[in-house]
Amino acid sequence: MKTNWQKLWMLASIVGLSGGCAARKADFSKIQQPPRPTELEAYDVFVGTWNWEAEMLNADEQDKAWTGKAEWKWTLDKRCLRGAFQSQSKRTKFEAEGIWSWHPRDKQYIWGMFNNWGYPQRGTASYDAANKRWTMDYKSIGLDGTTSYGRYCMSVVDHDTLDWHMTEWADRIHMVKKVEMTGKYKRQK
Repeated sequence: MKTNWQKLWMLASIVGLSGGCAARKADFSKIQQPPRPTELEAYDVFVGTWNWEAEMLNADEQDKAWTGKAEWKWTLDKRCLRGAFQSQSKRTKFEAEGIWSWHPRDKQYIWGMFNNWGYPQRGTASYDAANKRWTMDYKSIGLDGTTSYGRYCMSVVDHDTLDWHMTEWADRIHMVKKVEMTGKYKRQK
């Protein structure tokens, strides 16, 4: 067994010394933009300007009711959906912006957001086309400044209505719940 490893090491050394690992000249004449993934069409329903209301199920009375606005629009040759959000309760207010897209190699919906408190949120998503339902798992820094593991579930009721539910946990295995909200987006006319 040692002999095979010694031979492999020797071969790798020879290739390395002979310039076998040197960068090749980039030839952009042979590179072209790939077609837009059809999976991105599932995001079309979000494009537009929305008002939303939500209830935080495990908050003090003054922080139970939340309202906000959201706007989603295509960017980068319709390969990324850009979102901007405003959220507030009686005592708390924040804004967030993010990008949603499709990872061409991993074959997976991906997304990430930052808010004006400096806290990131990033995750993956799956889409159930038959039920018009998104499940978006994420890891973030919650508004309390600690690590959160969350899930948004969003259902397309119709072209102008989205129902959603969000839960965040303090732990990866979802044993310690931090926040739970349920709400509705209504498209601005």
